[in-house]
Order: sequence, then C-alpha cells, then structure tokens
Amino acid sequence: MEIRVFGDYEELSKAGVEEVFSYLEKKKKSVICVATGESPRGIYNLFSSRKELFKEVTFLKLDEWGGIPVTDPCTCETYITEVILSPLGLGKDKLVGFATNPKDPVEECKRVKKIIEDIGGIDLAILGLGGDGHIGLNFPGEAIPNSIHIVSGEFLTHALVKKAKEKPKYGFTLGFKEILSSSKIILPVSGASKKVALKRLMCEELTSNLPASFLTLSRDLLILCDRESYE
Repeated sequence: MEIRVFGDYEELSKAGVEEVFSYLEKKKKSVICVATGESPRGIYNLFSSRKELFKEVTFLKLDEWGGIPVTDPCTCETYITEVILSPLGLGKDKLVGFATNPKDPVEECKRVKKIIEDIGGIDLAILGLGGDGHIGLNFPGEAIPNSIHIVSGEFLTHALVKKAKEKPKYGFTLGFKEILSSSKIILPVSGASKKVALKRLMCEELTSNLPASFLTLSRDLLILCDRESYE
C-alpha cells in the first residue's frame, strides 16, 4: 500500500491520471474497472488529453442499479457513457458489466463473472471511498459476500440515485474477490467527509465494518488523497 498526499483535489486527479497513462503505455489492451461518483471524476475528466491510449481499453462497471431501464439518468452506465466514453469518442461496445434490468438477477451475476473471465481479468481498478468505508456496493456489516452479488434496494443511497426517474429495486456489485484480482488499484480520496474512513483504512486492520480495509490485501494499492481528507 502506498499513500500520497496532495494539496488539493486537482493535484490528486492529475497524479491519478498520470498513473493511468503510465499503465496504458505499458499495456494498451487493458481492462479498467471504474467506479462512479465524484471521487474518481477528476481523473476521468483528464482521460481525453491522451485519447489515443484508450483505443484498445475495455471498461468494466464496478457496480450498477437493478430493476430500472438502462436509459435512466441515475444508472452507472449513463454516468460512464457521459463522463468517460463520450469524451474519449468511444462507443458502448467498449463497456461491459451488469445490465440494469435483467430477467434473472442471479443469472446476471453469473454472466458478469463469465465476462471477466473471458476478457482476461481486471488490469486496473479506479475506485472511490465511501464515508462509511464502503467500496462499490460492498457496505459495512457483520459479513460481506466475497464475490459478485446482489444488494437490497434499502442500501442504495448513492448520490446518483437522486437522479432516478424510478428508484432502483436492487443493485449489483463486484465483490472483493474480483476487485482484489486487479493488477493495480487506484483509490482517490477527497474531502473532510472521508477523513475518518481514511484514517481507519490506514490502520490496516481487516474488518467487515470497514469494507475498504480489504483493499490493503491488494498486490498494488495506491491511495491518492488531498490534505482535507488526510489531516
């Protein structure tokens, strides 16, 4: 685990995107798992300055809402399309992951596991840290499923849900089995609301009450934080 502290979110984001560029310069045909939300957005916004590096990249959803149309403005697919794919001039064929309204959610989990296997696993994961320490839709609790799973709608409180035309009935998320298979994980952390979770994460004590603690098992975890979240 490596931790780097920056003066502000802009500096953090610039450092993050340089890490992505460096990775893609070595392996152009990469699979990048992407979280939605504000923490990684600054990194995504800088992708377009090196569009040529992303021509062979496949993006994988970290999570997704279920039981709603894919066109709903709250879906992770909408976010990824607007924030990542469109600025890079890429089509939706470059995005894989959970469908938003499958006939059988259990079978959908199996389908995504097969997709990850077929594309050769995850090279790079760009995540975000929840204020309570959640990663994706892996929330604090007595136990956390280790692999891809379905999450009850009562836990879906992400800011994106506020944009929903109809509230998601459930959610899908990669588990830590898939997340930790990534060759490298970049975790941007910004703002005072993340300070407590970040401090607990740096203690490197594994607990299901802080799902992010399991990221410390990664073979290559890079935490990029601003002073507001670190001090």
